Amino acid sequence: MNEAATTFAPAAVRCPHCSHEVRYFDTQQSNFFGCPECRTFFEQPGTQAAKQLRRFQDQPTYNRPLALGSSGQLDGETYRITGYQWRCEAKGPDYRWEEFQLRHETTGSARQLAVFQGHWLLIEPTDEQFRPNSQGVLATTEQDFHLYNRYSPRVLYAEGEFDWNVLADESLNISEYISPPHMLVRERVGRKKGSWFRARHLEPREVAEAFGVPLAQLPYRSGVGAAQPAPAHGSWDQLRTFSLVMALVVVLTHLFLMKWGNETVFKQEFISSVAGPSSGIADSGSSFLPPATERPMLVSPSFTVPGTGALTVDLWAGLNNSWVEIPYALVNEQTGQQFAASTNLEHYSGVEDGESWQEGKQEAATLLNEVPAGQYHLNFYPLAEPGKAEQVAFRATVQARATAGSNAVLTLLLLLLYPGYIYLRRASHEHTRWQNSDFGPS
Repeated sequence: MNEAATTFAPAAVRCPHCSHEVRYFDTQQSNFFGCPECRTFFEQPGTQAAKQLRRFQDQPTYNRPLALGSSGQLDGETYRITGYQWRCEAKGPDYRWEEFQLRHETTGSARQLAVFQGHWLLIEPTDEQFRPNSQGVLATTEQDFHLYNRYSPRVLYAEGEFDWNVLADESLNISEYISPPHMLVRERVGRKKGSWFRARHLEPREVAEAFGVPLAQLPYRSGVGAAQPAPAHGSWDQLRTFSLVMALVVVLTHLFLMKWGNETVFKQEFISSVAGPSSGIADSGSSFLPPATERPMLVSPSFTVPGTGALTVDLWAGLNNSWVEIPYALVNEQTGQQFAASTNLEHYSGVEDGESWQEGKQEAATLLNEVPAGQYHLNFYPLAEPGKAEQVAFRATVQARATAGSNAVLTLLLLLLYPGYIYLRRASHEHTRWQNSDFGPS
């Protein structure tokens, strides 16, 4: 036992095996003791002779993160560490954890502080009784708890003072139900009515600050704890709700603008003779258009673009097993500025092996961004497949302030990027948590 415990513990008993003096604090309740010198666990009921109950064969070889006799502040109350246990599962001896017995400095009430793989739980008894259903779900007024683990413990080592025989816990069947960061624990023998405990997850930083020890002194945390909350636990509900509401606003705004926000500023059908393919035609990515004298050109009537923004130029052609290419330029009549583009349309159909088929498209729209307000007209330079038609008929529709679906998609992606990242982290967190359970979601 450390110096702090030896200095302040008011009472002492002698180990029946090695006569080592074991000091303790609770002179009213403590009747069971673990000797640090010879690893003997014994009972000392009042003034009666001490009775040896077990001599442990093993004990942890590493330094304990918290010392017996040390005190700390938890939930604004002062507790002293009076007992220590090293435990494992009866059917899984590799699953080992430590438990520190805490005694309230004023009332003498007890709590346990347990740590497994660096994950801490603060445990306290409750008079409440709970009834889980056959699916392992335990509903309370606050939240639902789900069965996570079921086992019987084995005590590998005990040191300090206890107000109950910790060896008797080996006959218990323990069930743990989680709703992170909280846990409900039931202890019972056979089918008898059990005792319930409430537990909650503590961050290592909270434990270190409570007992005034360096964070590096505590066990390294690995994996995901049974009651460890998922990332963004405190803000996820608000973040999810806000993101979904904003995404809905973006979608509804986009749909509204698609239906009512587009103003048709020009619509007309054209029929033009076609000169046939020419190597002088610029591709769709070029701003170069050949002089009008080199090909038949159609010029639309003048129309007004009411405000600076995006335009869509929609072209439709009545095609039957042929193609048409329509290069065009949107020309500002005040400044001469041109916006050049080209649209390729094709449509083929037929019957093969008794099955009809068709491919291609007869209509396509092009988005022109940042078009200044003003008077405009369109110059068209249509080309058609040689030998298929001597003229091409098409319809042009220009809409001002057109909504861009890509903008809405980009907005949604940016809006949902961070929530999506948090969602994936939470999903991975839960997957890892339930990998350690025999009762995970199927």
